[in-house]
Amino acid sequence: MCQQAEFEMLCVVHGARSVAQGKPTQSLDYVSQVARGLPADGLGDASHLDVSADGLVPLPKASVDEVSLPDLHGAVLVLELPASRAGTGIPQAIHHAAWLGKYIPVGCLEVSVDETRPSSPELRSLVDPSQGWLFFARPRDDIPVPLRLPASVQDDFLKLPPILPFVGLWRSRWIQMAISPSSGYDRIARIRIYILPQDVDRRFINLTPELMKATSRLISSLNYSPACWGGAIDADRQNRPTPNSKHDLPEDQGSSPLAMFNSVPSPDPHPELEPDPDTRDAMQCLLDSQLCGLTTKLYPYQGRSAALMVQREEQPGRTIDPRLRSALDQEAKPWYYDEVSGSVLREPRYYDGLRGGILAEEMGTGKTLICLALILSTKHEPTKAPEPFVAETPARSKKASLMDMAAATANRRSIPWRPYFEAYAAQYGYEFQHCIRALTHPENRALYKVRNILVEPRKSIRIAPLVVPPKEVYLSCTSLIIAPDNLVKQWQSEIDKHTTGLQVLVLAKKEQIPPITVLLDYDIILFSETRFERIQRERMDAEGKASDIYCPLEHIRFKRCIIDEGHKLGNRGWKWKSDVMMVIDRLEIAARWVVTGTPSRGLYGVDPQPPVAGGTAGNGNARGGLQSTKRQEREDLQRIGNLAIKFLKVRPWANTKEEAGDSVADWKVYVMHPSRHAHGHGPHDCLKRALDSLIIRHRLSDISTLLPPVDEKIVLLDGSYQDKLSLNLFSMMIIFNSVQSQRTDMDYFFHERQRKSLIQLVKNLKQASFFGGVFFSADDIAKSINTAEEFLQKKAVKISRDDENLLTEAIAFAKIAAKNKLKDISNKYHTMPLYLEGFPGGSGRRWSLDDDDDDDDEGDGKAICTDAGMIYALQRFLNPCLDAPTSLRVMIESGRLDRQGEAERSHILLAATDTTNNSTAQPARASSLAGNTPLGEDHHSKPKSGVLEKAIQSLAGADTASPGSHVEIAEPLAKTRIISTISAKLSYLIDAIIRYQDEEQIIVFYENNNIAYYLASVLEILQIQHLIYARAGLDANRRAQYVTTFTHSPRFRVLLMDISQAAFGLDMRSASRIYFISPVLNPQVEAQAIGRARRISQQKPVSVETLVLRGSIEEVIVNRRRQMTHAEHSKVKSILDDRHIYQWILNAKIIPMPADDEDGVAQTALLTAPQSIFGRGFGRQIDPNEGLVMGNPEAKAHTNTKLGAIGMDEAVRVPFKPSRGLKRPQSPSPSPSTQGMQGPNGGTDESAPKRRLHVAFTV
Repeated sequence: MCQQAEFEMLCVVHGARSVAQGKPTQSLDYVSQVARGLPADGLGDASHLDVSADGLVPLPKASVDEVSLPDLHGAVLVLELPASRAGTGIPQAIHHAAWLGKYIPVGCLEVSVDETRPSSPELRSLVDPSQGWLFFARPRDDIPVPLRLPASVQDDFLKLPPILPFVGLWRSRWIQMAISPSSGYDRIARIRIYILPQDVDRRFINLTPELMKATSRLISSLNYSPACWGGAIDADRQNRPTPNSKHDLPEDQGSSPLAMFNSVPSPDPHPELEPDPDTRDAMQCLLDSQLCGLTTKLYPYQGRSAALMVQREEQPGRTIDPRLRSALDQEAKPWYYDEVSGSVLREPRYYDGLRGGILAEEMGTGKTLICLALILSTKHEPTKAPEPFVAETPARSKKASLMDMAAATANRRSIPWRPYFEAYAAQYGYEFQHCIRALTHPENRALYKVRNILVEPRKSIRIAPLVVPPKEVYLSCTSLIIAPDNLVKQWQSEIDKHTTGLQVLVLAKKEQIPPITVLLDYDIILFSETRFERIQRERMDAEGKASDIYCPLEHIRFKRCIIDEGHKLGNRGWKWKSDVMMVIDRLEIAARWVVTGTPSRGLYGVDPQPPVAGGTAGNGNARGGLQSTKRQEREDLQRIGNLAIKFLKVRPWANTKEEAGDSVADWKVYVMHPSRHAHGHGPHDCLKRALDSLIIRHRLSDISTLLPPVDEKIVLLDGSYQDKLSLNLFSMMIIFNSVQSQRTDMDYFFHERQRKSLIQLVKNLKQASFFGGVFFSADDIAKSINTAEEFLQKKAVKISRDDENLLTEAIAFAKIAAKNKLKDISNKYHTMPLYLEGFPGGSGRRWSLDDDDDDDDEGDGKAICTDAGMIYALQRFLNPCLDAPTSLRVMIESGRLDRQGEAERSHILLAATDTTNNSTAQPARASSLAGNTPLGEDHHSKPKSGVLEKAIQSLAGADTASPGSHVEIAEPLAKTRIISTISAKLSYLIDAIIRYQDEEQIIVFYENNNIAYYLASVLEILQIQHLIYARAGLDANRRAQYVTTFTHSPRFRVLLMDISQAAFGLDMRSASRIYFISPVLNPQVEAQAIGRARRISQQKPVSVETLVLRGSIEEVIVNRRRQMTHAEHSKVKSILDDRHIYQWILNAKIIPMPADDEDGVAQTALLTAPQSIFGRGFGRQIDPNEGLVMGNPEAKAHTNTKLGAIGMDEAVRVPFKPSRGLKRPQSPSPSPSTQGMQGPNGGTDESAPKRRLHVAFTV
């Protein structure tokens, strides 16, 4: 074997030849240690010998620490052994070293020697410091006796509780153990654990669940300290393996999902690194904004995002299984482990990268344009057959021509042939029509066949087996887009505005889906969400079972699927799937994208910059907090997980039990931290890697300078006398109820079973900050006073001195409120009073709502109390006399004007009485509450949701004018002006809208439908053209028309929008001034609303004002919003969920009232500039479609867009039927002046004048 006599053995271990030489200095166990490159204390001299043609050549001596397997490759290592043991067990030792080399040295298991109760000399001798590492030996192990742990000692150790759970692993050869007793000081035995990775000798490994669980437990029980592995006594404990990646976060360095979302790296694509030239060119064109068909220049950040999207689609690459954590073993070599499942690998497991993701750019930064740029960049590149399918062409009925065969080959190989023909046509005028016809011929289209391997033909002797034909799926260049119903028009507008040459099919209602041959010719198929869901509903039979119905979409492999506002797919539970998801699961899609600015409620962009100067610090701080509750974090991660699993199909999270060769990965377990979920084990770095791989977005600091500045401020208003009166009425009712119910039992407002009553009370209380005069009639107040006084007189219940004072103060205020005439008018006529000055003829007593004015001979010339409905009727009645002073004088002197006023007033009272009598719900609730305390009620006639024919729009004609413009207004009419309203907020809004409407478009956000009604009524009589984007009553088509009209028509200056509709991706960049009628507690809802106007294409700074009434609950809401953290905001679903606001309502106080009890105008809020109510067009009947933009004004002739259910022609034909009005039916009193008045259908209306306010409002 070797010529040197002293050599006993020469063998090769891991490519190295190890030579053991009998010398009296070393122990035999160092054979395995040095062969594995492990440190061996006291080894002595070791020489490296290089093997060359001439034989053995000595190398310089090296220390044992420098010895490693790479150093030993092709070399001879001379080990000195004691002479007494020379020639004993050398072959077994070296074989054992080779076998042990397959294991991973991971860490040590620490066991107290005292637990063994040592009784044998062998066991007691383990505390001898001179002993080395001894191995646990199984019966068939080829381990030399000197390296074995004595059998009796081994048996005692295997019975110890710390080792017992892992005995099965050892016996199954999953692990190897070696023990090094302590030096006798701490009496702790350290057991080295070597784990056999599952990707080594896999054929010998039986992966039983019990052993996998034991491995998982073992990994979490070891001490991974290198010092402990070396046998050090005072080594610090290391509970986790040494990380192999600098990106791994320490366990104590936790970070919230919100912080991780905002730290996702901004896109930084590198096209020069892409191997595919088509992908490289597409990315470069996006970065340079040089795309054929794109008419808008991309911002640099938009190009980067689109380029990264192309890269993910075309070259997704491979990713390491996110369940695996990379670590370094005791030899500083990488290994991978899954602590949850117990998997241990020497080499990582890979998955194909995600083709798609979540485009989560900030609101208003042009996500739609980014998607269109993505589509254009790969417009001509067809999809390829996914593995393991192979593209083919349909069977031919006859022999093909050479051109057909060439065309079929090009299609099978997914060659983008269109750019070549387009280039030739553009440069040389060659059209190659025959070639194009061959390439698009159905027989030359490429397809692949999908067979259901789980369905086997049923065998039968008599009947031939039924063979299920495979599904044929055609390759295409088509992109599928699914958008919310109200955003379909906006997508069309963006396509027409920013692109040319795209073939677009829009399917939004109930039209049939075209056949495959037609669909393949389109670049984009744009579905409304409702129409796409209908595909699934059409499959369901009467019993709710799915039937097999042919759908052309299932036979096309789409280039990509883009779901706008796709965060909704993440809602609900893990197993629930929407109709949209069920349809998508049956489609063949190459890439999947979710487009949303906020993937979840708690994940949004946080501006790192301080709040804008002049803005409200509270808003910025509330939005800038990065702390959130564990509950909110859990919900956010669950929604992200739903998107990743159900739609994006991200491996391994989308693995199923039916898949062979892989395991199911539970998102909750691997991604969620234990602090967020009971079963969570996910480390923070796993969550960060998951978010980074899913989300494409720029950090707000990278794009904030491109967005227009926002000036946010709180406008604190002093309420009018009537405002304070309304607020105090609610405080009075709360005090009456609290004291008389003793704040207990079910008749208490705040009892848990009165939750619905409390919610209604708070809703009315918030409305009272705008206008609350309609709440609580004089009879309601009188009954409450009598009940409270009887309660005090009887003294049947003992109350505290403080409660007695509260009740006394409330009774005193109630008596003042019961006598207030203006409050009684508001409730009696169910309206918001306004004051007019300069009434035509000097006397407006018959048009006044104040009954006392009828007998007041001195009332001529003073301001009269009326409402918007009366003013509108007055405008219509006097419209023929607008520029005819003589006719006006005759009408006044003849008394016809007074008679008409009496008729109108009688009609208002009748309508208000009917409304009160029809409401029976409140008395039932009030009767169950202590102190005869009603909740308050405000009702208006409301059309049913979705009935567009009954909606009425405030669309005044283009020929409207203010007094003195275009026509000379009769002098008595020109002097008639509104001087005040009963609401401080309404007066402020009217002044502001009048001031800014000529230069800026305005959005007013409201929460309460009644508030929108009152505001719209006043805007109507002032001829301020506006639209109302309400939550109910408008279909998607009409909503889209409103957005288009407001954006592109200069006539409409104001849009009233329900705050709940502000989070649906609407683009209203034409508006630059925003008013919140009431403060919003949740800053994210407010940010979404502001985002409608704060967009990348906005040319003006955005001004935002939030109106707050001093001393009201609104002031408490604003103060709380400044103080609340993100964690507190995430807990609060309504203002009642916040303890501070709840306590404020619970302990309501009476606001001090002004000492001056003068009635009339003094109790209202004066307008800064009184507003005329007569002008050309004021009060005229109008068509509901007048002024609406019925198409896309930015549409280009070269864009081929085929419209389905929302086509341009159909959009114009919107039926309209006149409504009975928002409040009252028509007046029964006829008037000669109305003869010949134009009716709603263009004819004459010979009936009595109809008292209707035409406002764009439906609820």
